[in-house]
Amino acid sequence: MHFLTLLVNHNRQDSFVNRLRKKRFSLLESRVKQLAAQKEVYNILDIGGDIAYWKHVGWNCANCHIHLLNLYENRIEDKDAANYHTIVGNALELPFQKGKFDLVFSNSVIEHVGSYENQKKFAEEVTRVCDRYIIQTPSLWFPLEPHSVIPLFQFIPHRLRALFIMTFNINYFPKKSTYKEALVVSRSTLMFTKKRFRQLFPDAEIQVEKLFGIPKSYTAIKL
Repeated sequence: MHFLTLLVNHNRQDSFVNRLRKKRFSLLESRVKQLAAQKEVYNILDIGGDIAYWKHVGWNCANCHIHLLNLYENRIEDKDAANYHTIVGNALELPFQKGKFDLVFSNSVIEHVGSYENQKKFAEEVTRVCDRYIIQTPSLWFPLEPHSVIPLFQFIPHRLRALFIMTFNINYFPKKSTYKEALVVSRSTLMFTKKRFRQLFPDAEIQVEKLFGIPKSYTAIKL
């Protein structure tokens, strides 16, 4: 388990998951920078993101401003991060009008908003605020469930998963003392098939990232 945790350690720049993120983002980087070059200031809204992600993918764009939106204040203490800004807000009720941002970006957030209805609201808010977006989410079908780091954990029924969450600290899923609390935690992460993801973003190109021939993530792209 320790070895698997190192593979998916988001805080290590050389971890397997961050190398995959960098490769995934590099496929889109030139397209984003071409759009940014057309404006004096290019504003990107990152829903649920942090500065570490952008540093790990090697992002460098002098006229791009990254606005990091989270439910709670996410202070930036990096002195070299003048182009990064924090916003407290809810992705299901974005406090912006269309035109505020040139691009909406989100990495591995939409699967955590708590219900299928909330995932639909998330997608509706993204498309309401901006015509251009890049929204990524892990695939349901990849054997190693990325949040628990337990193979096939995503296929265990929530009622049984809740028992595990009551008993163990399972990486992303915090240990809970009551069954009701554990059930809420389990149901807060709902992963996607390509078909269901496409239903939320019908106007987007759905890019499929594969590892060993198995879908690992989906990215809805509309640029």
